[in-house]
Amino acid sequence: MTFSRRVFIRGVPAAGASLWAASTHEALSAGSHTVRFTAAADLEPAERALHERYMSMALDIVEKDGGPFGAVIVNRTSGDVVCTGKNRHRDGNIFHAELVALDECSRVDPPVDWRNLALYTSGESCPMCASAEIWAGIPEVIYATSIRSLIAFGVSQIRLDSPTIAAAAPFYDGHIIGGVLAERADAFYKRWAKRPR
Repeated sequence: MTFSRRVFIRGVPAAGASLWAASTHEALSAGSHTVRFTAAADLEPAERALHERYMSMALDIVEKDGGPFGAVIVNRTSGDVVCTGKNRHRDGNIFHAELVALDECSRVDPPVDWRNLALYTSGESCPMCASAEIWAGIPEVIYATSIRSLIAFGVSQIRLDSPTIAAAAPFYDGHIIGGVLAERADAFYKRWAKRPR
């Protein structure tokens, strides 16, 4: 088993491969497409600062509304925020922040070119949201708190990380960046998981 801090995931993981392989920085190989995973700690300072700027906006949404998740979609060329989203769980369990933001983008700009967008989310995308991002063709997804951490804090999640989902889509070439402003997001989710219900 080889480990690296910056990984290239190729194709679908072999049967029995750990669902946490990408989170533990294990390279998964098969097929011909490439999905890259980069930990925030491995980014160059200028790139990390750029991602932190937009992630801060996603976390502001979460903290302002009391959670649980927020998303921001950014035009990678202009740097403009195209749309935002927050969980609308009162409308139903499928209205996750990422899906709300994707839906908003398609309404605001129906011929939107997804290939030029980056999606920032306060928590790693669940399998439903990761699949929607892949189908939309968003080439870059950045998250703060990992699914593994959310589970450890007591937040209900499906135990399947986004790099594993992306690696299972042979038509998708993308880049996932994890852990941007994780300390801030983790502190929020630790508190949020303990809230009175």
